Amino acid sequence: MDQNNQQLIKASVVTVIVAGALGTLAVLAGGIGVVSAKIFALSLSIIIFGITATICMVVTRKAEYKTLGTAGMAISGLGFLLTLIIVIGETADQGLLKLALCFLILSIALAHICLLHHFTLQNKYALYARITATVAISIFSLCLILRVFEPLQGLYMLAYNQSTLKLLVAALIVDLAATLLVPLCNRLKAEVPELILTEEPPATEERQPPASADSI
Repeated sequence: MDQNNQQLIKASVVTVIVAGALGTLAVLAGGIGVVSAKIFALSLSIIIFGITATICMVVTRKAEYKTLGTAGMAISGLGFLLTLIIVIGETADQGLLKLALCFLILSIALAHICLLHHFTLQNKYALYARITATVAISIFSLCLILRVFEPLQGLYMLAYNQSTLKLLVAALIVDLAATLLVPLCNRLKAEVPELILTEEPPATEERQPPASADSI
């Protein structure tokens, strides 16, 4: 394995340990204050976006899904960067907050899809389940993002808009069910292709040329 990758992984391990320790201390010993709230928010964002980025990084080892994993890592990185700007700058801009929330939704969705593509599928049933889960994740995430950019009154109306709420809940249920089906179906016995027997004409003996009169 590349030594640079090993150094990056070691640095990530140290970062996660420090973030977890600081976040825990901020909650237990820091009390409720601006500094402790910032430490907690930064620690939590490092862990959350770190989880999504790591899941996406794992799937990049498969050449056919390297683009998908790289995109997930980039979205997670941008989401953490926006969160860092919001926490450090103490900004309350609604546009920036909504954008950061959208990046969070996208990073979780891409990590979920990358996790499903990490499996080496053994049969067509697991493949169908993965396709179904990917579509459901996309629909659920898109509906959430559209709701995030709506005015605040639109979020309150979500509880009364039965069609949108039904679509969200239905997509979530299909997403969870299909996600569960991927590893379950992947444990089914792999299908053995049927042997197609073709009747070949029997080999005919080569006909000898008739004997000439000189050879008699």
